[in-house]
Amino acid sequence: MNRIIYLILLSIVTMLFSCTEKMDIQLDDTYTRLVVEGRFSTDTTVHKVRLTKTSSYFYNNTALPVSGAIVTISDGVNTILLTENPLHLGVYETPASTYGMIGKTYHLLIKNVDIDGDGVKEEYSANSTIYPINKVDSIAMKYDPHFESWEVKCYVLDPPTEDYYLFNIYKNHVLLTDTITEPLVVDDKMYNGNYTNGIGVGYLRDEKPDEKAFPGDTIELEIWRITKEFQKFVMELQDATRPSTPLFSGPPANVKGNISNGAVGYFTAYSISRCKGVIR
Repeated sequence: MNRIIYLILLSIVTMLFSCTEKMDIQLDDTYTRLVVEGRFSTDTTVHKVRLTKTSSYFYNNTALPVSGAIVTISDGVNTILLTENPLHLGVYETPASTYGMIGKTYHLLIKNVDIDGDGVKEEYSANSTIYPINKVDSIAMKYDPHFESWEVKCYVLDPPTEDYYLFNIYKNHVLLTDTITEPLVVDDKMYNGNYTNGIGVGYLRDEKPDEKAFPGDTIELEIWRITKEFQKFVMELQDATRPSTPLFSGPPANVKGNISNGAVGYFTAYSISRCKGVIR
C-alpha cells in the first residue's frame, strides 16, 4: 500500500514539474488620465504643480508632460495664476513671494487640458486645508552601533488635537528623503497632547553613502503638518511601492488621491516647522 501511494505521489510531482508551457499574456491599456503632483505650504517660495499623463504599465520612459494648462490656486478671496516653466514643461509655478496661511483652505483648479484627446477641454480640481503646527524645540542624534545608524530624535509639544505629520531629513542642506516613499508619515496617537521627549523620526544609515554621517555634519529636521487624507495617501503609496508576495498580494493599482474628474495624484497644503542640530 505504501509503495502504491509513493508511486502515485511521484507521478503527480513529475507531472507538475514537467508540464511547462510558455504563455504570452496580452495586457490591455486603460484610458489615459491626468496625474497631478501639487504642494502648497506656509513657506514663502515658488510652489509647484506638476502635470503629466498616465502611461502603459510597461512604458519605461519619462512621464509625458501636460503643457498649456491654466492652473490656479485660490483661498476663496485671492487667486494665484501659476506660470508654466519653459525649461520644464508640465511644471507650473507660483511667484516666489507666495505663501500659504494657517487656517485657510486652498482650491487647485486645472483648466484648458484635453487628456483623453476627444477635442473637449476638461477641468480638474482639489482642495486642501493648512492646519497649525507647533515649533520644534530641538533635535538630537544618537548613534546605534547595533543598526549602524544615527537616530534623529525630536523634542516638541504636540497639541491636544488630532494631528498628522510628515518628517523630512536634510544632511548638510541636502534633502535625504527626496522621494515620497522615504519620509516617515504618522498620526499623533502615541503622544497626543504630550511632549514627545525625543521620539525617533528618522535614521541616517551607514550603509547608504548619502546618509552616512560624521562629526560636524549639520542635520535638519523638517516637519509638515499634513491632512489626514494626505497621510493616508502617502502610506498607501509607500505600501504599493514595497516588494510584494505574488501569491498573496493584489494586482498593482493606482492609489486614490483627491483630484476630481478621474485624475490621479494629490494636491496638498501644509504648515512647516524646522530645527537643526550638529553631529557630535
